[in-house]
Amino acid sequence: MIESWLQQTAEEFWQALGYELPYPRILMPSVSRSFPVSLISLPRLTISQVETWLQNQHIPFSFLCQDRSLCGCIIASHGHGLIFIDSLDEANEQRYTLAHEISHFLLDYLYPRRHALQLFGETIRPVLDGERPPTPTERVHALLSSTNLTSYLDFMPRSSQGTLDRSFILRAEDKADRLALELLAPFELISAQLTNSTVPLSLERSSFTTNLLTSTYGLPTAVARTYGALFFPAPIQGATARWFGLV
Repeated sequence: MIESWLQQTAEEFWQALGYELPYPRILMPSVSRSFPVSLISLPRLTISQVETWLQNQHIPFSFLCQDRSLCGCIIASHGHGLIFIDSLDEANEQRYTLAHEISHFLLDYLYPRRHALQLFGETIRPVLDGERPPTPTERVHALLSSTNLTSYLDFMPRSSQGTLDRSFILRAEDKADRLALELLAPFELISAQLTNSTVPLSLERSSFTTNLLTSTYGLPTAVARTYGALFFPAPIQGATARWFGLV
């Protein structure tokens, strides 16, 4: 069983699209027709390259971190999102990166924004767009209703060693990974396929699962191995399963 929020969010995603895509799923351009998000593919993607692209479009924006290579990133403002991915990455890597960044856009920006607009009405839009700070009353109401009034959250900062060291970024990355996997390779569907398979040995089943997730569902090999391990309960995998919220 997967968590209710994950199942509900995935269901809402496909309802918004109006149909489910065949496997392996290519989310664009279907997503851009249903959500206010656009895709920009650039070779050898870096933070500075994204900033330069934005400046060339007369969009003033700078990340609060040092330059580094990227597989992808999301920028969101005024209800719209721009997803950047590295056009030189392999197809499966691009597929997963895109699903991950779309998940960030939905979970960390669009859905919280819609919730705030439903709760406060149009008067809160300038706050969400970064045009004015929230009033003390709005802050209190937001706190009591667990509503995020932040115009944009920057998940790019890393430690001096290049690792994630901020808890809110770790939580956001985990949730984006879990939604990306559910959109590309639904847990219950994979579980049913493995239950009906006749591969007996643990090692063979692990290889079979990785191959299934890469060839049929288009996941990158490293992601497929980590995700595939969740389908074979073992004490050593408890921490990983908790990471995906499956135990």
